[in-house]
Amino acid sequence: MRTKFASIFVLSMLFCSACKNFKAKENDSEPKDENFNIIGVNNEYQIEIPRFMNGTTGLNEEASLQYQSLRHEAYLLIIDEPKLGFEQVYRDLEQYDDELSVLQNYRDARIQILSRTTKIINKFNSKPFKINGLDAEFLELEAKVNGVDDEIFYFLTFVDGGEKVYMIMAWTLKNRKEEHKKTFKTIAESFELID
Repeated sequence: MRTKFASIFVLSMLFCSACKNFKAKENDSEPKDENFNIIGVNNEYQIEIPRFMNGTTGLNEEASLQYQSLRHEAYLLIIDEPKLGFEQVYRDLEQYDDELSVLQNYRDARIQILSRTTKIINKFNSKPFKINGLDAEFLELEAKVNGVDDEIFYFLTFVDGGEKVYMIMAWTLKNRKEEHKKTFKTIAESFELID
């Protein structure tokens, strides 16, 4: 009887220990400052990039910054455009909406461009906020991309940088959304213009 009781006690202790380890690992998934590098681009802006991502050049020829991790299925790029140039082109095309801000027009234009190569399945409401004093918006999308079996989760951030507008685009497979969403938000919130 004592042997049976001892076995049950040991198993209970192991189970509790496993639960504690699981909780500790769960809390470790929060992005930490030491897991990021600060990257400056063209002496114009800086942003924090996770150490697990590496610089690349093959994601988008328009991008001023491109990072990826094939192992983690995580991708990041930043596209920037002169605000006046963007506004003039879209006014000439009669696609500029005077009811919206330049940032909102830029958001809509970029989503329209994205929808040429993807089928947007879910589009969650955009959320305006400030990043280091700059007007910005978050937008999450789930989409189907030609040639990719799984759906893609996009975490888009649009920033009004005064003379330029910026799109910070981070994406991963939809089934890895929860793994990367906080990291993508941390990246976007670290965006800062260099004076």
